[in-house]
Amino acid sequence: MPSPPPVGLRPSRATRDTSRLDEMPSPIDVDDLLAEILLHLAPLPSSLPHASLVCARWRRIVTDPDFLRRFRAHHWKPLGVFLTSSQSGRRDFSFSFVSDPGDSIRHERFSVPPVRAGAGDDDYTWVFLGCRHGRVLLIDRNRHGYSYGHQMLVWNPVAAEHHLLYVPHFLDLGRHRSSVQGAVICASSHNHKVALVWNADNRAHACVYSSETGDWGDVVSTRVRRESGFIVIGFWNVMVGNSIYWLLFGIGSQLHMLEFDLGSQNLAVIQVPLPPDVYANHRGLYLTTLANGGGLSLIVMSANLEAQLWERTPDCDGAATARWMLRRTIELDKLLSLRPGFPECRRILGVEGDHNVMFVSTYRGAFMVHLESMQFEKIFETNPFSDGGTIHPFTTLYAPGTC
Repeated sequence: MPSPPPVGLRPSRATRDTSRLDEMPSPIDVDDLLAEILLHLAPLPSSLPHASLVCARWRRIVTDPDFLRRFRAHHWKPLGVFLTSSQSGRRDFSFSFVSDPGDSIRHERFSVPPVRAGAGDDDYTWVFLGCRHGRVLLIDRNRHGYSYGHQMLVWNPVAAEHHLLYVPHFLDLGRHRSSVQGAVICASSHNHKVALVWNADNRAHACVYSSETGDWGDVVSTRVRRESGFIVIGFWNVMVGNSIYWLLFGIGSQLHMLEFDLGSQNLAVIQVPLPPDVYANHRGLYLTTLANGGGLSLIVMSANLEAQLWERTPDCDGAATARWMLRRTIELDKLLSLRPGFPECRRILGVEGDHNVMFVSTYRGAFMVHLESMQFEKIFETNPFSDGGTIHPFTTLYAPGTC
């Protein structure tokens, strides 16, 4: 008959339980592992919102700003690009995929809808105000001048949805022929907001439309001090946190930005305290989110495709004022292996600042460059921008939450 095992050689139940606990990963390790898995979700409009509904832990991870920044960097390529060209006052639009759309997204969904202005349809054309979060924002404008009509369109090509909205007459965009820009924000699969900004009578104005209420909010304004000429709000905008930024041109020799906080509904003009000689002969100024943690930064382009990256950093005392520091210089001609010469064929088409993707037109074709990883890809073998057309990248990603 076998003898029982010696006393003390078999661990007690409490000891076994403690050993298992010691071997279990900490909650931080589990979160890191889960974040790495979620990072590889497909870059579809529904991916992050659906993931946020699984449980509280998943929602905490996919709404974390650091995770969202990494997710955008991992999926930096847009689904495609809209190209616009203008001839005889008419605007022609086309769309090209630059990423694999899969079997569920058909190219015909990206045909720009016609303007529905009632009487005098032929006198108006759509003008791009931007693309963000899987939505395209358009405003109608007279073909024969710069006056705007009273229609805007929020268009979801992937879902083949159109939301036509009317600009209230009290905004009076047509009378001022002012510089008008806008942004669409969508943080869920249904609701969206439209932020419209314009300048008139030495003031910058902003107003927000909410699809949840179906109404425009109050107009907020701030004084713009100009020395001479016209004030122009730059086309390209960038979203940092809950604020949207546009560059302002025409306010003396110093560079300025327009900041609109969607939460507080505060509109402010911010000076960019860089030496004027930094951008005196620039070939393009673009806002990005290349600063640490996805903060605000500025790209200053030179004639030889050299990009200076300036990063905004808060003062050490935590005040609202900030300093701008030169972080690095990017030599795009060397990155893209361009031969010397052909300066007339080199042009920055734009920078999509939320994802930090630059579009460059060269004699070798058109490229898109991810400014974080310095990866690049040729999207057109020939140059489709010889007539001075523009590019509008279309991305489908948006963050879960409420907008």
